[in-house]
Amino acid sequence: MIPHDATTISTDSERELLRHYGLTGIQPLGVGTEAHVYALETDRVLKIYADRGQLEVFDTLRDFHDRLDTSAVPWTVPRIHDIARHGDLIAVVEDRVAGTTMDSHATGADDEPLEQLYLQTVQQMSKLMVNPPLGRRLLLPAPGSTGTRGNDWNEFITNTVSEKLRIVAPLLRRDIDDIDTRADCLLGRFSDRYDGPDAVVHGDLYPGNILMTDRATVTGIIDFGTFTMIGDPLYDLATACGFWRMYEPDHATVRNRLLDHASADLPAEQRRRLMDYLLIAALTTCDLYPEQARPIHDTGHYQWALGILTDNQYWYPTT
Repeated sequence: MIPHDATTISTDSERELLRHYGLTGIQPLGVGTEAHVYALETDRVLKIYADRGQLEVFDTLRDFHDRLDTSAVPWTVPRIHDIARHGDLIAVVEDRVAGTTMDSHATGADDEPLEQLYLQTVQQMSKLMVNPPLGRRLLLPAPGSTGTRGNDWNEFITNTVSEKLRIVAPLLRRDIDDIDTRADCLLGRFSDRYDGPDAVVHGDLYPGNILMTDRATVTGIIDFGTFTMIGDPLYDLATACGFWRMYEPDHATVRNRLLDHASADLPAEQRRRLMDYLLIAALTTCDLYPEQARPIHDTGHYQWALGILTDNQYWYPTT
């Protein structure tokens, strides 16, 4: 996995790397949890990562991007052109997709046209093909993980959540007394064999990973990586409902509104599965994205996850 730790990129090393690429005195296009991104020429970007001895991870990402077939979707994905180690940093050069992030186009708390376009774009992910097939469930499996394609999707999800619960259950018990019972019930709903489609699941398809040139035109999907899988496309749809305005005060109202829209034409079993995937996303990410000098229980992301995990309508839906 690519570590979520761009904060360890040293200023001096970054300046030296930028000079190597002829980039001096410029501001980054973006500073994320994993990388600093700079414009390189007119059609490419330079991404700078802290080197954690995982150069092969970026080779895996390049291979994956080369396999992606976007012929059935109205947007594109960036291709990786070069990967190089520079001291304690890794430089990745990839296509620059036109546009700015979808969240920068939002007009406020109730932006129905953009919300609908967001859900539509996420649903189009099911048409994104990998040729030839990836050969495993998880794009970037950690050593010893269960991320092989040979596993049934439901089995893969069960194993992934079970492994994560060993870490986060003690953390969650402070706020949810019966989290162990609830988790067992949730995993029990994945005991059958999976018989749905195998699609590319981005896994982190929040509005910041969707690029647009205007409020009606999506140009690309970016930042496949740590959370990317091959499996049920409903996972991206469910998490997208949770990602829109996820840290805003009205996030619960917004989340439920998007879930209503996303499930309107789905059979009851798939509506139930949307709720399951939302719970799984909250369980498996609740301890991520630490904030300096704040206990994990007080971080914005933990509170987002807790809001989902304490909402009984997701555990026990009426329909």
